[in-house]
Amino acid sequence: MPNKGLLPNDFKLFLSIHACMFRILTIVCLSLSICFGVAGQKTVQGKVLTSDTHKPVALANVFLSNTSIGTITNENGEFTISRVPEGKYDLVVSFVGYESYVLAVYSSHLPTYLEIVLKPKFDELQEVIVEPYEKNGWEKWGNFFMEYFMGTTAFSQDCKLLNKEVIKFRLNKKENILKAVANDQLVIVNNALGYRLKYDLTRFEYNFGTRIFLYQGYPLFEEIETKRNGLQKRWANNRDDAYYGSMMHFMRSLFRNKLLEEKFEVRKLIKIPVAEQKRVMAIYQAMKMKKSAASGRTNNMDLDMAANYPDSAAYYKGVMQHPENMSVLINRILPGDSIAFAIDSNTAGLSFKDHLQVVYPPKNTPVEYQKFLRKGDHIAPVTSELFLTSNRPISVVSNGNYFEGIDIITSGYWGWSEKIGNMLPSDFEPRSK
Repeated sequence: MPNKGLLPNDFKLFLSIHACMFRILTIVCLSLSICFGVAGQKTVQGKVLTSDTHKPVALANVFLSNTSIGTITNENGEFTISRVPEGKYDLVVSFVGYESYVLAVYSSHLPTYLEIVLKPKFDELQEVIVEPYEKNGWEKWGNFFMEYFMGTTAFSQDCKLLNKEVIKFRLNKKENILKAVANDQLVIVNNALGYRLKYDLTRFEYNFGTRIFLYQGYPLFEEIETKRNGLQKRWANNRDDAYYGSMMHFMRSLFRNKLLEEKFEVRKLIKIPVAEQKRVMAIYQAMKMKKSAASGRTNNMDLDMAANYPDSAAYYKGVMQHPENMSVLINRILPGDSIAFAIDSNTAGLSFKDHLQVVYPPKNTPVEYQKFLRKGDHIAPVTSELFLTSNRPISVVSNGNYFEGIDIITSGYWGWSEKIGNMLPSDFEPRSK
């Protein structure tokens, strides 16, 4: 494969963002940082201390975020994670009353021994003095939180939050932003997918002005055990359904340069500002009058705007034909290596201008999504949009994780579906079709 392409299929490695419908944008973040250590190990060992007392922390949670792999520290604050899978992961250490510690680790380059120091959450206490929590917060905002955090998919309706009392809400009336914080890990049971989650919520914000929603955190998955064959089969079917057409599926396909083979259709989508639409229309009218004067009659014209736009014909026609939504879809399917490139042997970069439309034809919009759209029986392939908020490329690794999630916004189907109710661990593998 050429240097500017994606990574070869045999390279293996290592989430973050989501959503817009009716102008609702959601950003889901799992940030990664640089790792270090000695190659060749598959075990992570260490000790957890506090910065204020320098004493060992017993019963602290230590886990690889977005996986089912974790443990707790012993009475001496020590821990061992002995089965680090292939890839790159966030190692998270959390304990009540202290800031979570996060370190990105590679399975091929793990640290020999970690001494982790947890810091008290002083900053959060200071914020509460200036901006107090909402009284009766759950009664006021609980349903809102569940809808945006858990989602409204069929699977999310079968999820339960077992410790809602740990969540507190704060509304900044000046900025019109709602925030939620949790003083302990959220405990969630997903009876649709067969998982029990411990979720370390680090950020939950909804801006009522911009309708942008952002949440960030670190989940640990636990398999729910059952001997009922019918239930095991239902969970397996639901997990496959949640996976196919998801962002995880898309990012894994992108990493392997197999978007077309995995049935994804990616097209360029240009959002037209009002001023740009007026400018193009003015050019059209001027050229129309010029041609009419020269020929003595008015005809339909194919204007050559290639000097300004690579996809000039499609761009021009889109501007003229769709003045209502101010969007131009370039109806040409893009291959994976036209929007992604190899950053290194373990990481692909996703980079593009304007927006991308991502369609997954094998999957039609579910009933719940049609109700969300309020368009009745709007049966069509699931369709999403991607937009980069900065000039930085998004880093993608083999298991579908991507970062920095804050730099990408998804809308459409993914903006609705990519919530906790449909979340799968990054070590999940679907059954062969």
